[in-house]
Amino acid sequence: MAGHKNRLPRLSLPLTKLKSHYDVIVVGSGYGASIAASRLARAGKRVCILERGEERWPGEYPEDTLKCAAEVQFNGEHVHEGKRTGLYEIHKNKDQWAFVACGLGGTSLLNANTALKPDPRIWDDKVWPEEFAQDKKLLDQSFQHAIDMLQPAPYPQDWPVLQKLSTLETQAMGAGVHDKFVRAPIAVHFKDAYNPAGVFQKASTLTGNDTTGINDWSKNSTLMNYIPDAWNHGAEIFTCCNVVRVEKAKNKSNQPGPYVVYFEWQDPAREAFLHEHKSSIVPMFISADVVVLGAGALGSSEILLRSKLHGLKASDQVGKHFSGNGDFLAFSYNGETPVYGVSMGDEDPKKFEHKVGPVITGLIDYRDAPNVMDGYVVEEGAIPAQAAFFLRSIYQVMSENSSKSTKTAQDLSFQEKIGRNVREWSSYLAGVYRGAMANTQTFLIMSHDDARGELQLQDDRIRIHWPGVGSSRSFSRLDALVEPLAEAVRGTYVRNPLTVATDDAIVTVHPIGGCGIGRTAADGVINHKGQVFTGQGDEVYEGLYVMDGAVMPISLGVNPFLTISGLAERACTLLTRDRGWTINYDPAVNPIDFKKPRFPIPYNESEANPEAYAWAQTLAKSALHEVGQTEGDVRGLIVAEPFPDDISDSSSDSDSENAPKPSRVLPSIFSPWGKSSEKEKDDDKKKTGVSFTELLRGHLSTVILTEDFDTAYNQARAADSTMSVTLSLSTGPIEDFLKRTDHRARIVGTVSCRALSDEPMMIETGVFMVYTATDDEPADECAILYKMILLCPTGERYRFEGRKPIIAGDILEGWIKPSRILVSVFKIEDGVEKIVGRGKLGEDDDFFSQISSLRGDSTSFASNFDAIKKFGAAVFETKVKTYLPFLNELQYPEDTPNRKTFARQRPTPEIFQVVSSDGFHSRLTRYKGKKGPVLLLHGASVSSEIFSTTLIPHNLCDFLLAQDYDVWLSDWRMSLHIKDTHRQSPIYGGARDHAAAIKIVLRETGCKNIQVIAHCVGSVTLWAGMLNGEVEGVGSLVSSQVATRPLITTANKIKQNMQLLPLFETVLRQEEFDCVTHSPSSSKTSSVSEHEDPNTPNVTTTSPSSGDPIRKVTLLDRAVDNVLRFVPMPQQEYCNNAVCHRSTFCFGLLWEHDKISKNFHDNLDEIMGSINIESLKGLVMGWCKKQTLMDVDGKDLVTEENLKRAFENVPVLFIHGAKNQVFIPESTLKSVQQLWNLLPKTNIIDDYKSMYRREVIPGYGHLDCIVGDRAYKDVYPYILEHLERNLATTGYATAHEE
Repeated sequence: MAGHKNRLPRLSLPLTKLKSHYDVIVVGSGYGASIAASRLARAGKRVCILERGEERWPGEYPEDTLKCAAEVQFNGEHVHEGKRTGLYEIHKNKDQWAFVACGLGGTSLLNANTALKPDPRIWDDKVWPEEFAQDKKLLDQSFQHAIDMLQPAPYPQDWPVLQKLSTLETQAMGAGVHDKFVRAPIAVHFKDAYNPAGVFQKASTLTGNDTTGINDWSKNSTLMNYIPDAWNHGAEIFTCCNVVRVEKAKNKSNQPGPYVVYFEWQDPAREAFLHEHKSSIVPMFISADVVVLGAGALGSSEILLRSKLHGLKASDQVGKHFSGNGDFLAFSYNGETPVYGVSMGDEDPKKFEHKVGPVITGLIDYRDAPNVMDGYVVEEGAIPAQAAFFLRSIYQVMSENSSKSTKTAQDLSFQEKIGRNVREWSSYLAGVYRGAMANTQTFLIMSHDDARGELQLQDDRIRIHWPGVGSSRSFSRLDALVEPLAEAVRGTYVRNPLTVATDDAIVTVHPIGGCGIGRTAADGVINHKGQVFTGQGDEVYEGLYVMDGAVMPISLGVNPFLTISGLAERACTLLTRDRGWTINYDPAVNPIDFKKPRFPIPYNESEANPEAYAWAQTLAKSALHEVGQTEGDVRGLIVAEPFPDDISDSSSDSDSENAPKPSRVLPSIFSPWGKSSEKEKDDDKKKTGVSFTELLRGHLSTVILTEDFDTAYNQARAADSTMSVTLSLSTGPIEDFLKRTDHRARIVGTVSCRALSDEPMMIETGVFMVYTATDDEPADECAILYKMILLCPTGERYRFEGRKPIIAGDILEGWIKPSRILVSVFKIEDGVEKIVGRGKLGEDDDFFSQISSLRGDSTSFASNFDAIKKFGAAVFETKVKTYLPFLNELQYPEDTPNRKTFARQRPTPEIFQVVSSDGFHSRLTRYKGKKGPVLLLHGASVSSEIFSTTLIPHNLCDFLLAQDYDVWLSDWRMSLHIKDTHRQSPIYGGARDHAAAIKIVLRETGCKNIQVIAHCVGSVTLWAGMLNGEVEGVGSLVSSQVATRPLITTANKIKQNMQLLPLFETVLRQEEFDCVTHSPSSSKTSSVSEHEDPNTPNVTTTSPSSGDPIRKVTLLDRAVDNVLRFVPMPQQEYCNNAVCHRSTFCFGLLWEHDKISKNFHDNLDEIMGSINIESLKGLVMGWCKKQTLMDVDGKDLVTEENLKRAFENVPVLFIHGAKNQVFIPESTLKSVQQLWNLLPKTNIIDDYKSMYRREVIPGYGHLDCIVGDRAYKDVYPYILEHLERNLATTGYATAHEE
């Protein structure tokens, strides 16, 4: 029943497992298609089954009316209604309706199981090629192969009496044709046993639900035999894949197969998502050496008709000679004999009083007519419970108006009239299992028609055209022959009541023809082997076959499925015989293990499709840095490392014991008839994954190929060069997906871009991942990556790279209008790739529409709900933490798991102790070189480490040493390496440290003057000393970020006006502000490694090397740390680093996060330190507030006289980050303008270039101009140029001349 508790198998694979090429592609999964798949897989070929419907197993078929209604899809004259993978498909046409099934197993899921061979005289008709008559033995063997697998048998004599069966026998006797009554052979199990495919089936529970999907595992549909047999022999099955056309492959060397099959992936959730976004489903494609069309009479004809429109040459007979197989429906309504011919529906069979039985169990065979085309069979049937309520009223109306019954109301006795009325009322009051409906016999009649219907494409949908079909079947003759059967039980004969609902159109449940067998293309679509004619004579496509009901050239007069099966078996025999293949027909010896195929097909993609394999591996290496192993089958996965949901795969290479095995997804493990244990249920939840769909639209330029994505996008928009990408992403087991740091998922989908390919491209290999920075990359580097290999139908390949930056703190970007995806496309030719396109995607993308497409991949609602809940919760949490970053947990120095350093070879350092005129101790470190000397001055709360840190690959100290400069690093009183940093000092005091340091440099080098590089507070204190005359000997200067005019940002002005410094000093009694903070749980007692000397300079340690013990973490520290979470930050600059927060609070944002490496950012405690309150107050409340430099007495030092005296002959280079959040760029602009005013007006242009220059560095902030990951390329060259330019007048050049 629908609530069956057994764990169901899953044979179909996720589309991410689809390979680009197979030996054989089988379209459909009904009788013909499943036989082809089974037999060709048994021949050792790599088979792919593409089924347009869903995979459902017994226990999943709907039984109540509402659930059945939800599975109805209706093809009307102008529109399709319902979901395209609905189980019940109705084709409405003016003259002829058709009912077919849609699902893995095809119409075998819903047919009435009756296995009848056609009248032998059928084969004598001239429509059949002479090969059938010439080799009748082959035909007989083929039928027998089908019978051996399908195992039809009559209803057992020793089973419960079925009233509808016994009533039919009574009717046959009453009509004088008892000799024609037989129990029909039906494909139903009447005992618990393993079938020839090794699948365990149960005995029938006699529900009569066969035509709506039976849930008791008794029906021998192809899902029970041929399909699992194909899977067990290595076939790969993909559902929701609606094949639309086939074409002959273009003659290119890189095209792997002669046929290309285009299909639409009609996953219901994906289809609903695309429909909501008014986007059509773009076909995907794969190729094969052999293609077998087995999509049914309507489906295969539709595919060939559409293929013809797209250039495939085929016979003009495609779509013609369609037949409804002479189907005729009638009833004996409200007779005197109980029938119990209404199926049980969702009723419990154990509690059901009268067994219904399989839909058909008996028949009356009228096929002995002289003319074989006049023969027919009458079979009893069961009315689907879901339709019985609808039919009840129609029966009554039609019976009252019936002129066909010889026992009309006027002929009935009074007692019969009373009984008939009571029974009718009983059906209304007590339900369809009582009264008139319980006494109604169903007649299912298979006869002959003239097969003159024609299938046509209208609005790209298959339509049936058959004017006058009703008159072609001699219904009056059938009425006269069937009417006595109703009379025999005193029932009212009612001809097909469905004509009321179909506007008198004829309904068939056995559509056949449309691709009929013929001798040549003039009279058929395929030859006797099933090969499609090319449209000229008897020439055929060697690898294109049709094997299903479409091949019938005439009606059969019996249920057609056994004939379809026999002809398919015959075609497979001839196909394999022509190619020298061998089919093993031995039945399964062992029960099938749905965990893994017993006979997987060995497959090595590196040999089968080397180009695809090579580029998939390339993509793997570029996308997944964590994965060391990159060999193996990677189709649809990108890397051989299996996702944790992978259990087994029929595609594994059994020849290599240690080779990675490509795997298939089994959301559940089938265990025959045992209830799922709690452990199994838990395992199912763990294995359940989540999928969702994205539709990305945008523009791609093939003209602008630089990384200027904005320009490329604008050019593409102007040229209307569009790109559309439809992606479906699969996480694999949700638990493992959430554990993976990169959250990678598989991608499947299509890319449409006419600038690259006239036809849509398929994503051959793809991965989605959330990218976060490695230690060497920018600290804020976080993005969603899309890496894919695109395959064109012509065999050409492109590599697609998409990068969607994640902008922390941008609420609109996170929730309402996500950022665009930056796209780069590379064409792959002869193993080499070149850039061919740049652009942007995501013009109408939004978070909520993606969430709406979420779905689980388990058969269990509970498992799916659990997986979606976990995924949704994780996404929501991530969104909140990314776009509301103040909610993140703070990162402290103790939380940094790894510290990466870059080894440096430097000259032996020389250490010089420096004492200023006011008694402060500082330190100089020299790395001796031949040019210079150059003195480097750091800013506040840092140290000379900003110039020499080994946390970045390239620092300024080593950059200058590489140019042979004599480098001097000063750790003055504001250095975190100096103990005196904790002493209170006026801000001007730094000038005295510089004066003392420069004297030592001049003394040791013998130079008259030197060059200086000064940053931030080191720069302003140097300028103050030079303007005040206290600092001498500077011959050339590089000032970083600030000089004479300390103009601060608005944010810093707000903090300045809030009087925070007096609050810290007087109220909170703080003597310094420490930019470094620690976790409350920190157990470290010293910030210096026990193996390191705190007095040794420039030795990178794992923490600040001041030598001071880590002070106790106070309540104030915790309060400050948590309050600083909420300080507003520019977009892209949010982080959770507590040291970064404190530094920003104290000075302003010191760097653009995209300019510093993650390794540097994670170890800021080695770079940052504290600043004493007096110095900070002098800087903020003094110099910055007055926007000038002052001495200790508050005297303004920035005067024209001082400037002229100190800088008239000193070349100065100002370096300023364009995005500086401490001192605005106008600060150095005013300083350089003051110096320009010193120059003679007559020579001002030349002097601008030689004396006083200013460089604004785009994209940089403050300290990142020194410690930025790319500063050695973007900033250092300006510094070097200035130093080289002024070597002649400073340093050793001057000293040596003297």
